[in-house]
Amino acid sequence: MSLPEGTVRALRDSAGGRGVSAIVAAAVEEHLRNQATSAYLEEYEREHGAFTPVEKQEAADVWARAEQREGEWREAV
Repeated sequence: MSLPEGTVRALRDSAGGRGVSAIVAAAVEEHLRNQATSAYLEEYEREHGAFTPVEKQEAADVWARAEQREGEWREAV
């Protein structure tokens, strides 16, 4: 795998004890989860119709609460 030199330098600077490999692995895993989620949602909408604006807002609210809890957890660590 190749990355631009500046990207590698920034990764090393920010990695701390985790190491660059751990950061790259986490980013790849997140990317793959996002792709799988997108594929699932597209398939769901093909089979059941598009999500309503209310459903989209409810999902956005759930997501925002989850991100807030994760942020609180990270601050506590």
